[in-house]
Amino acid sequence: MEKPDQKDYDFSSQEGYDQYDAAVAKYERIQKGPMIGTGFVDTVEDVVQSAGEQISKIPGVSVGLQYFGGAVKTVDQVMSQDQGLGGMVYRTYKNVRSAAEEGFGDLAENLGVDPRIGSFAGGEFVDTLATAGLGSVAKKTAAVVDKLPPGGMSPQLAMAGGMTAPTQLAPQITKGGVVMKAVTTTDQPTLEAVRGGVKTGDKLVTPTQGKRLIRRDVEIDRLKGSIEQTNVQLDALLELQGDPNNLRLFLNDNPEVEKLMGMYEGRPDQIKKVANRLRERRIGAQESLSRQQSNILPFDETDPNFFRSKEGLVAKKQEEVRRSIEGYLEQHHLFPKGISAAFFGRMDDLISKGKADKDDLILMAEYAVAQGKRTGDVKSNLINMQKDPHNELHTMLRASGAELGKTDYVRSLKDVKDVNELMRRWRAMLDSDVAYNVDTAKVWEPLDDLIKEVRSTK
Repeated sequence: MEKPDQKDYDFSSQEGYDQYDAAVAKYERIQKGPMIGTGFVDTVEDVVQSAGEQISKIPGVSVGLQYFGGAVKTVDQVMSQDQGLGGMVYRTYKNVRSAAEEGFGDLAENLGVDPRIGSFAGGEFVDTLATAGLGSVAKKTAAVVDKLPPGGMSPQLAMAGGMTAPTQLAPQITKGGVVMKAVTTTDQPTLEAVRGGVKTGDKLVTPTQGKRLIRRDVEIDRLKGSIEQTNVQLDALLELQGDPNNLRLFLNDNPEVEKLMGMYEGRPDQIKKVANRLRERRIGAQESLSRQQSNILPFDETDPNFFRSKEGLVAKKQEEVRRSIEGYLEQHHLFPKGISAAFFGRMDDLISKGKADKDDLILMAEYAVAQGKRTGDVKSNLINMQKDPHNELHTMLRASGAELGKTDYVRSLKDVKDVNELMRRWRAMLDSDVAYNVDTAKVWEPLDDLIKEVRSTK
């Protein structure tokens, strides 16, 4: 089944939305394949709920913390001796997915997990274990990440039941037969623009940067799980609306949807209203996913997290008072998050396939900083705008083609096969659409105010 294309659906009616949602949900179910039981997730949650320092105290469980150059590469690899359902692997860092292609090919069988897991390749297997239960485990990992040491731990991975450990937990990226464990790109304009000149093979990850990337991966997994869960719920709700008995069973298993149904009890458009609420929830999760994908570099005192954070909202309120704004200001990302999320997401894909390294992702983000265009939710990438000018800005940018939807950028990058090609397109994008977006946004509201002032004097 091919992925549904929005162009094939008529969104002028509710029926069009319903048909598209049902098709997307069906497509994702087919792509995802069979999943393991939620009992496995409960076991992993039991392991991590009391944070990292408690994991080593659990009988029969070994914890491997793999560090390279003081940077976290693999965190919380947990394996038990139980050959039944208790056997498990838990990961919080996406490099495990790449490592899985080398060392975890036979892991499902060794752990005695449902044999249907064999339908997943090594990397998909690890992802499935980490995200089973639609990301509920990932939420609890943040506490573990915060308790990680700053680096320097030697790799120790005790394998249970006589299983052979993978010889290399970090993804092995080779160029000309040489194993690369850091920056892999050879794109000279990118390399020369960062840190006074970076060379292929340099390590850019620091302990602080390592923690940021781990937290980013955890949030991405959680949000992807939330989006997937909402798609499944939408699909089921629309399919079962004419089947009250099975709809009741579905609602019993999905209390959050049942709560929404209760809000519209007795209304003839109850299903339509709940479906729209689920769509709104999905849109919110998709926006948050783009933001998390864009937050590559660590936040710090000089450029803190400012988007809807306490510090950012206080500053916004002060600006509203200073400018005597009627109503409220909205935060606007100068560097469009749809663009940054699509490009960084493509780099994540290359990393997961062993064609790039996390250091390439860092290099990519630092190149943008060197060009004066940092991505993400930092203070330097945000300006406060009044609602109407803000909406008008986005309308104009989209009409001019300078700001497309995230899916358009994702689609345009599908043919990128290697890290060098992605770096070249990244540089070109920063010089064109991104530069136009940033420059236009900075003058848009003052220009709007000037136009209104001129009109008022006539």
